[in-house]
Amino acid sequence: MKRVFLELFAVFCVGAIAYGSVEVIERGYSHITMALLGGVSMVMIHLLNDDRRKGANTLLLLMISALFITACEFLAGEILNVCLGMHIWSYSGMAYNIDGVICPSYTACWLILSFAGMIVDDLMRSRLFREKADFCYIRPGRFRQAALPASDQAEM
Repeated sequence: MKRVFLELFAVFCVGAIAYGSVEVIERGYSHITMALLGGVSMVMIHLLNDDRRKGANTLLLLMISALFITACEFLAGEILNVCLGMHIWSYSGMAYNIDGVICPSYTACWLILSFAGMIVDDLMRSRLFREKADFCYIRPGRFRQAALPASDQAEM
C-alpha cells in the first residue's frame, strides 16, 4: 500500500512539473492550479498505461486520456476562469471553443502529450519502480488476428 502511494505521488509530481514546464515554454508563465491539473492528468495516464501493458488498445487509451484532461480543464476553467474570474487561460480566440476554457485544438494537443506522458510513465516504471520495461505501443499480432475470419483465428 505504501509503495503504491509513493508511486502515485512520484507520478503526480512528475506530471505537475512537466505540465507547468510545458506551459512556461508555451506562453511564458503558468499557475499553480495548472501544475495540480498536470499531476492529476499524469496519474490518469499512469492508470491507463496499466491497461495498455495488459494488452488494451493504445490509441483508445490515448483518446480516453485526452478527453479526461479536457474534462478536467473544463471543470477547472468553469470554476477558476468563469465563476471566480481568475482568467488563468483563455481559448476564446480558438475555433469551436466552449466558454473560452476548452477547444478541440487543445484536446488534440492533450492526445499527443498523453503519448509523451505514457512514454515517461514507462521510463519511470522501468528505471524508478523497477518494473519490467514495456515500450511496445502497437501490438502487430492483434491487427493480424482482427483481420482474419473467426474460423481462421481458432486455428492459431
